[in-house]
Amino acid sequence: MRITWENTSFIQSVADDRQFPAIDLPQVAVAGHSNVGKSSLLNALFGRKGMVKTSKAPGCTRLLNLFEVDGRMLVVDLPGYGFARASKGDQAQWQKLIEHYLSGETKPKLVLALMDIRHGPKDSDLQLIEWLNERGLRWLPVATKADKLTGNDRSKRLREMTQAMGGMLSPLPTSTLNRRGVDELRALVEKELLVD
Repeated sequence: MRITWENTSFIQSVADDRQFPAIDLPQVAVAGHSNVGKSSLLNALFGRKGMVKTSKAPGCTRLLNLFEVDGRMLVVDLPGYGFARASKGDQAQWQKLIEHYLSGETKPKLVLALMDIRHGPKDSDLQLIEWLNERGLRWLPVATKADKLTGNDRSKRLREMTQAMGGMLSPLPTSTLNRRGVDELRALVEKELLVD
């Protein structure tokens, strides 16, 4: 399956998966802690700077943002979790929104679990992974901001991240500054969409 990622269009933002448009396409969800670089990585994947709004301040994504890619798949940008400055009510609402989507009828075929390579998986990342495993959802760990570490430190951190996640999968290191791992991530997503 060859996808033209640059042929991406924003569909809509929804507050709940019952508002999803009637689009019968496989879905890929993008999840991660607030300020992990989800929006920047999506812009790199789409090859379209500014397609997804970015911000230095965490907690900007508050809804499910839907993007149709090449008429072949729907990418769902989930709200970041763990944003400390958000009210407890907002945090609970975002968690409910994410969990409802991931366990609903429109659930994704693949979840990209983004983690900042400098910090490794946080408790909330490990909880997400456990939650995904319990529900039988396929997921792929992605280490963002790989350009922030040197080669040896990066390799060491990737080993630590793999171990922290139970040695199941090694995270793919990515960087939006030098596009490291972006083409590999595209290929992995395309390959996963072929799996039944």
